[in-house]
Amino acid sequence: MLAITILSMVVLSCKSTVDRKILYGAWRMDSLYDYYNGFSYMNRGPQPAEVHVYEGDHTMLRRGMGHVREYYYTVEGKNLVMSDTLGAPETKHMVLRLDSTQLVLKKENTPLFPGENQVKYQIRFFTRISMDALK
Repeated sequence: MLAITILSMVVLSCKSTVDRKILYGAWRMDSLYDYYNGFSYMNRGPQPAEVHVYEGDHTMLRRGMGHVREYYYTVEGKNLVMSDTLGAPETKHMVLRLDSTQLVLKKENTPLFPGENQVKYQIRFFTRISMDALK
């Protein structure tokens, strides 16, 4: 069932670029889906729930565990490319879904073990929240 849901999100997300105007605002992470070589895990209530605030000046604030961390982002087609302010390498997140209420991001991860034909990724599900909820 979960695989069908994820596949349908990929099919329905056929826009060729991310609409930044919809992206702007606050998004709370509701769940995480991890996949590694056929094994998967769905965390439906990650605690503490992270909040990502996308701002119009290409900055994103990640709030969680009592900390706020700033990132820079750019939009490249259907991808959000993130980098932190400390110089860490950029990470690319494919936008699987973006509408007025939901944001779904997929990040390909590096396999833990050497070898070919390995697949490892994480899908993060976000719900839009009011900026007033952050106060």
